Amino acid sequence: MWVNKLILFVLFLSVNSSTIRSIEEVDVDELAYEIDLWASTNGTTVLFEEMIEHLRIPTEIHNSDWRTFSQGADIAMCAICRATAKLYMDLRRKGMTAEEIQKQITKLCVLLNVQKERVCKGVIELNIPTVLYIVDTKPNLTADTICGVIFESKSCPLANPEFEWSIVIDNSSAIEIAENEAEEPLKILQLTDFHYDPAYEPRGNAQCGEPLCCRKGQNNTNVKSLAGYWGDYNSCDTPWHAIVDALTHINDTHRDINYVYFTGDVIDHGVWETSREGNTKSLVKIYKKIYETFGNIPVYPILGNHEPHPLNQFAPKNITLDDITTNWLYELVADLWIGYGWLPESTRGTIHHGGYYTVSPTKGFRVIALNSNICYSYNWWLWYTPRDPDNQLQWLADTLRKAEENQEFVHILSHIPVNTNACLKTWKREYIKIINRYSHIIKAEFNGHSHNDEVAIFYNSNSEAQNIAWNGGSITGFSKLNPNYKVYNVNGSNYAVNDYQNWMYDIGSANKDVNKRPKWFKSYSFKAEYGLPELSAGSLNNWLHAALNNETLVNKYYNNFFKHAEPSLKENCNLDCKKQYLNRIIINPIPDN
Repeated sequence: MWVNKLILFVLFLSVNSSTIRSIEEVDVDELAYEIDLWASTNGTTVLFEEMIEHLRIPTEIHNSDWRTFSQGADIAMCAICRATAKLYMDLRRKGMTAEEIQKQITKLCVLLNVQKERVCKGVIELNIPTVLYIVDTKPNLTADTICGVIFESKSCPLANPEFEWSIVIDNSSAIEIAENEAEEPLKILQLTDFHYDPAYEPRGNAQCGEPLCCRKGQNNTNVKSLAGYWGDYNSCDTPWHAIVDALTHINDTHRDINYVYFTGDVIDHGVWETSREGNTKSLVKIYKKIYETFGNIPVYPILGNHEPHPLNQFAPKNITLDDITTNWLYELVADLWIGYGWLPESTRGTIHHGGYYTVSPTKGFRVIALNSNICYSYNWWLWYTPRDPDNQLQWLADTLRKAEENQEFVHILSHIPVNTNACLKTWKREYIKIINRYSHIIKAEFNGHSHNDEVAIFYNSNSEAQNIAWNGGSITGFSKLNPNYKVYNVNGSNYAVNDYQNWMYDIGSANKDVNKRPKWFKSYSFKAEYGLPELSAGSLNNWLHAALNNETLVNKYYNNFFKHAEPSLKENCNLDCKKQYLNRIIINPIPDN
């Protein structure tokens, strides 16, 4: 995502992956020297100007993901990352002020066309305090570690032994749990990724040239595309009236919901101008509306990576400095979640510690809510505390062991899916170990973050399917997607997912008549859509292998993945391209180093 690139400019430069073909084309030492000269003299040489021109990022690749670049570009970017990160850390340790670093990096950001000046300035200003605190207080931090965490690839490995850790997992034989007798089936609603934008402006500029559009005050001259009333396919988030409509529709349509799982991301994508006050206001407003909508129905919420200020930054509990701590967020949501009666007071301790908790809604059933955002490679605090941040994975393993002993089936809620390419490898490896050890009691996992309608299957070392993680999609249309939510039919005897229904509306159709509410409809039921007898891990494994050789099933999954949004489906993607979305489903164990 563009924002990951932009924030990384706090420490290093980017490179145009379409022009760099090999590492030999970039003289890293010469580049480092030129940047040092420029930073110290505020002057430019002809060579420096030529380098900037060569490395300037084309606007059309602003939203590209760093980890999807070709190997040649990856090698070049890693080398530049290491050179420039080392340079700026050295300058800082020699006394360069935060203000001067911020000024220089902002100028580089604009020179290299990462974003417009106000976006560059905003994101860098927000992230400088965190980055410099870590650099100042961790003298053994190196450029290799920083770049290894960010890229974690063959050409840019993370070799720091601090990041090679493991947790203690009880490897005794699994204790089988008897199912409850003739319990009534349950219905569970999953909502995720609202991305409520308080500044959304219908008929505003939907193609504004900034990372988030459709907002008040964005270059209103020469508008090429007007923001839709009910949302927009461009890089736009969700207006308040669309969130109210979604919740109203759900409340009117599904009167028999037993539980609500909200898997994170209240805050919008305008990350260059977030504030603690603004995030707090949006969080309070959204959770109040959820409570007013569902009343006494239990809601189990988790944090998204957009909730903190700045974006993605989840500091350890002992970091209490006002401009970089995350404690304010943990305290806020604990008050809200417990205050609305969704969670018992006993959850406050772990929420304050790291934004996670567990609760047993009824005998024999446990919900475990994680803060998986700490594994995100764009959480700079991983450089500072690489080993099992907040002891969360050890807590997860211990909680599952107790659940097994107490004869409880489990659902796990987690914002960032483990099949994302941006979760720290060691964290992911240990998490998969835990899931495979306790797969007999973990009956389902529920994720958000990707905004896509997708599923993931966990496999053990014998290539046996063990567990399933369902992704809820998103209420936001950001970007080139339709809004959706899911209702799961859950077996009341063992809490396995029997089926789910996906509900959505088409943004393009809804915006044709702003005086009418969107037409929500059930787009499909999973079992019927894919011709499955049941939704066990084994059944989904059989379906996956069949689907990879069945063009009809490939097309169905591809269309559902993008929630039937016309702008996404118009993009050129042949059959082999579409199969890559099925390959994302597979989560294999990661070998120990």
